[in-house]
Amino acid sequence: MTTAPRLMNFPEERVLEDAAFGQGIVPTRLYALLLPVWQVEIRADVTEGEDFFLIDRFLERGLRLGALHTVDELAAFFALDRGLVAQAVRFLAAIGHLREEAGGRLSLTPLGQRSVDDDVRYVVTRQDRRKLYFEALSCTPLTRAHYDEEVVTLLSGQELARATRSDHYPRFTPITVTSGFDRSALDRLKDRKDRARFNLPVALDALESLEETVVHLPVYLVRGQKGLLVYGQAEAGTAHDPELSELCTRSPELVSVLDNEESEEGADGRVLRFAQKWLRDQGFDTVAPEQDDDGTWSVSLPSGAFGADGIPVSRIGGYRVVGTRFFRVWCEEETPRKLALLARLDQRMGSRRKVTRREAEELVARLARQLRLEVPELSRLRGGAEKTGLSGLEAQLARLTGERN
Repeated sequence: MTTAPRLMNFPEERVLEDAAFGQGIVPTRLYALLLPVWQVEIRADVTEGEDFFLIDRFLERGLRLGALHTVDELAAFFALDRGLVAQAVRFLAAIGHLREEAGGRLSLTPLGQRSVDDDVRYVVTRQDRRKLYFEALSCTPLTRAHYDEEVVTLLSGQELARATRSDHYPRFTPITVTSGFDRSALDRLKDRKDRARFNLPVALDALESLEETVVHLPVYLVRGQKGLLVYGQAEAGTAHDPELSELCTRSPELVSVLDNEESEEGADGRVLRFAQKWLRDQGFDTVAPEQDDDGTWSVSLPSGAFGADGIPVSRIGGYRVVGTRFFRVWCEEETPRKLALLARLDQRMGSRRKVTRREAEELVARLARQLRLEVPELSRLRGGAEKTGLSGLEAQLARLTGERN
């Protein structure tokens, strides 16, 4: 569809299909957006939770629960070399878990006691500096997935300018920030119970903001007759982001932008012209696009239109995107739709090294809904994969059904 570098490593059509046949909404618009995000550099005393080293766990439990108080007592009780115990004690003292009093008597600090009680080795880093991310429309923290720099792109400066160039497709629209960062959002972090989910440490004390910068997160937003769904880079378009979807639904600024876009005149005319051109390019001048009762467009082609010398059967039941609108490619005859199910299943799981039976059955059920077919058994699909030469898919299905050649 485009030779320009893509922000998203998956096609727009994928999110439409998940919204329609995975989430059950009727999609009416698809937007490529750049959501504003506050990138906040903070400084704080940070408490992180780690796994205990085996010896450290035993030594701290001995101090906490075993009435042991010295290096000698610990070494004797656990039958460990005294030098090894002394070295471990120095380490635990250095990270603030225990203190040595007069006469070599050892005792746990409150941090050490809490670590034993929770079976988590807590470590405090003073004046730690790090970046936190907040969705800028409501100053809500982003989940852990958005911190994976190998998957998620946060744009600023020249990167943002390149992403919004008019000759790049899809064209991403940046959403502007109308107010500054709400610093009370930092205070609210302390009350969160699901801290790990939002990439937050166990505790943030003496917290201060050093710098607040707006960056932009690329997403696809599918708007339907009932609600909207946001798809980010982390799930490659196969699942929506529930937090961002809820935040965007509750954002009057964003909803207003989308309402203005949807009131634009001529949208149906553009998608109709695009569908007609697409049909001409495929050699079907006499086929006319149709608008369904729900307002969406589709083109229905005969079975002969699909195959090795025509349109790939995997296109059946899928969407073709034009701007924020789209139309669906269809075939009324059942046999091509069955072949489409096999082709799509092969694309999704044929080359994967491992897929569970439950994942496969859920995928098959969704594709069957998409193609208006009865849900077939995996063993039946395996036979179809063998007949059509889809060896990778056949091997996967054989493994899942316990069959052997």
